Amino acid sequence: MLVGANAVDGNAATRWGSAYTDPQWITVDLGASHSINRVRLNWEAAFARAYQVQTSPDNSTWTTVFSTTSGDGGVDDLTVTGTGRYVRVYGTQRALSPYGYSLWDLNVYGT
Repeated sequence: MLVGANAVDGNAATRWGSAYTDPQWITVDLGASHSINRVRLNWEAAFARAYQVQTSPDNSTWTTVFSTTSGDGGVDDLTVTGTGRYVRVYGTQRALSPYGYSLWDLNVYGT
């Protein structure tokens, strides 16, 4: 697993939660460019119905490596093909509209 210096807090009881609007995103800096072959998302109850997983060399130009409009929460274990220093989950439609997006874990795998 690739781990950026500030990507995790080491506490399985905490989660990332977004503002209560669309779109929202979380970005992970891997510290250097890597080939990415898998992204695992562990959603809390407030999940994304529509979202993209994107990679970037510079945190400004993004390439979509996965996209869905039928997210159903739980764990999404995604096979992807991409390269980049940055990986983001870009949510465009919340499943529970009065709430934000919420992830227990965002894991990025590759070499």
